[in-house]
Amino acid sequence: MPHNIPNNRSCGSDMNALLIPEQSVAEGNSPFGHLFPCSRLTFMRSGSYSIRMISWTIQVVVTVSFVVSAYLPEPVHAQPYDFPFASPFAATVVGTPKLLKAELPRKIPIEDFELTVFRDREVPDVLWYNKTLRYSLVAQDHPAPLIVVIAGTGASYNAANMQALQRVFYQAGLHVLSLSSPTHPNFIGAASTTGVPGHLLDDSRDLYRVMTLAWLQIKEEIEVTAFYLTGYSLGAAEAAYVSKLDDERGIFQFQKVLLINPPVSLYTSALAFDTMLADNIPGGLNNFQQFFDRVFHAFSAVYREGAFVNFGDDFLYAAYQDRQPSDSELAALIGLSFRLSAASMFFTSDVVTNAGLIKPKNLVLSNTDSLTDYYKVSSRVSFREYFDELFSPFFQTRYPSLTESGLVHSLSLRELDAYLRQTPKIGLVHNADDIILSPGELDYLRDVFGSRATIYPRGGHCGNLTHRDNMAYLVEYFSHREESSQDMPSHTTQTRDTLGTSALLSMNPYEQQAPPPMSEDAPVIPAKRPVSEIVRADIHYPIDVYDPLEGFNRGVYKFNAKFDKYVFLPVVAGYRAVMPDFFEDRISNFFSNVADIRNFLNALFQLKGEVALNTLGRFLVNSTFGLGGFFDHATPLGIPQQTEDFGQTLGHYGLGPGPYLVLPIFGPSGIRDTTGFVVDSAARFFYLFTPMGLDTNTAGSSAYTLTNSTDTRHQVSFRYYETGSPFEYDLVRLLYTKKRELDIAK
Repeated sequence: MPHNIPNNRSCGSDMNALLIPEQSVAEGNSPFGHLFPCSRLTFMRSGSYSIRMISWTIQVVVTVSFVVSAYLPEPVHAQPYDFPFASPFAATVVGTPKLLKAELPRKIPIEDFELTVFRDREVPDVLWYNKTLRYSLVAQDHPAPLIVVIAGTGASYNAANMQALQRVFYQAGLHVLSLSSPTHPNFIGAASTTGVPGHLLDDSRDLYRVMTLAWLQIKEEIEVTAFYLTGYSLGAAEAAYVSKLDDERGIFQFQKVLLINPPVSLYTSALAFDTMLADNIPGGLNNFQQFFDRVFHAFSAVYREGAFVNFGDDFLYAAYQDRQPSDSELAALIGLSFRLSAASMFFTSDVVTNAGLIKPKNLVLSNTDSLTDYYKVSSRVSFREYFDELFSPFFQTRYPSLTESGLVHSLSLRELDAYLRQTPKIGLVHNADDIILSPGELDYLRDVFGSRATIYPRGGHCGNLTHRDNMAYLVEYFSHREESSQDMPSHTTQTRDTLGTSALLSMNPYEQQAPPPMSEDAPVIPAKRPVSEIVRADIHYPIDVYDPLEGFNRGVYKFNAKFDKYVFLPVVAGYRAVMPDFFEDRISNFFSNVADIRNFLNALFQLKGEVALNTLGRFLVNSTFGLGGFFDHATPLGIPQQTEDFGQTLGHYGLGPGPYLVLPIFGPSGIRDTTGFVVDSAARFFYLFTPMGLDTNTAGSSAYTLTNSTDTRHQVSFRYYETGSPFEYDLVRLLYTKKRELDIAK
């Protein structure tokens, strides 16, 4: 069993879960970034209605993120270490407090790319957004080493921990190529040769193929002097396999490799997360609804009682300090996080391979079909059940001589024992209290890596990744430039200059395989885990939201995703390219100041005297000393913005949300909130457009609205389907609904 997993079937569970601070996105490090790697879900209303409807992070997924030994620190971190959490579970959940984080650049020149890995692959309609693989490059404007970073279990290339690594490596002078985990739904759909993630060797072959294709795509944009490789959590284990594969093929010839918090055994670590959930929800998984409700109410109480106006300001840290949840409660949260993120991986794999585990075999799903019931089933599938019912049968069919014990061994760093011991360019950084390590595994890693290992005394699983000491070590590790571009082996230089896609494909015919397309005439066969056996009509599930127009709403959601990608985001990119940071901030402050008029009026309507007075004071300070709102002097004076809108006003007086509704372009809403949107827009016409003469100036009003909309979208980090999850619509709907409940309860 991994590190001290608590077992408590009777304890209470009022802890904060599933709701993540906004601040974490801006800084590139969610406290849950190592735990919920699948992405950020930030909900917004564009246009001039609201600066930000929701900007909080959920990463509903898990991990719950060439030098010789003379250049490396001692195997155990010997200096005083001020990471505050003695509990590895608290460290894993809460992460590094803001004051202890490394100072990283606010903005970096990051560019997103898309890659077609299998030109002839037919992606199921329900996974239409996973046709191409998404990745990113942060490029220096001078020759520099390129570091390839592999995300942790279920994480995307731009998950919170990946953003932190992008920033620190860019700050250190490296080009940064970021890749999603092979267990991320986008990778499964677009780049997995088998569609069954979790096999370290096969997944690493897929990663190596993607790295090479990505290099072919970007090599004209940057000048590279050396190649480095790193990854965190599962991505670290895969980095070890990729390094060995590259030593055999020689395309990159990585000079330095660093493994950050890898599992020794993927199998035992994943089973540990299942144990955390099963053993620490009172009454077991059948009481999940009650558990979720207690978590949400505890979170809501902290939010209402505290001086919080959004989910920034280290809210999660303050909530932890206020509630002091037990280790068993935190372990349940970690296990729950892994289960919910794994649900996306399991269902995506099931759909891609047509395995018939959750979705009936040969059933064709469209992009407007409801997936909510499939989510309920998927979230009840444990890793052990996935292993026994889909993973193991698939690979034992693929390799008939493979035993189950042999398969389990292949999911481990022990498979590379001799290579890891004999390869000085590979280093390790880990935590002595990492919850994914079983007894004896830390000693094993110390024995294998010796002086190439740096072990911090605490930090849980990647909870200390953004600590200033940890970040400083990463920079130090990759700072020794042992070879310049002139000194690089001729084979490597030639490969970079001449390697083409056809040459890559000829390297290994195995890599050209892909799951076979589904036959439209095949009979539908009931799933091994049918919805009828899991979902009961008399039980309300947390994911359930009143959505009678779901088919229509899902169609609009797809339209919004395409509008955002092909219209809105290109406009935002152009805005960022031509607008200096100073003027971006001034414009954002101006529109924020105008929004305080709406906030003030709605605070008055709700009879929130203190909020109204604070908002009025904020508006007066910024309108005068802030030169019309272009400078925000109120926030440093302790008068933060408190968002209020007419939808909240209607909710304050007892009007329910009504049916869920997805508005074209504007996104998540409901009947009540859409009414509020219309009222706030009409009011703005009288208190802003008329006094400024914009009511009769079409060109001026259009310019104002376009600039406001662009600024709003520019500030919001959410990208449609960046999670790759087939359940993104369901999760957005749930989180929007819960966030509005909190706004009204505040």
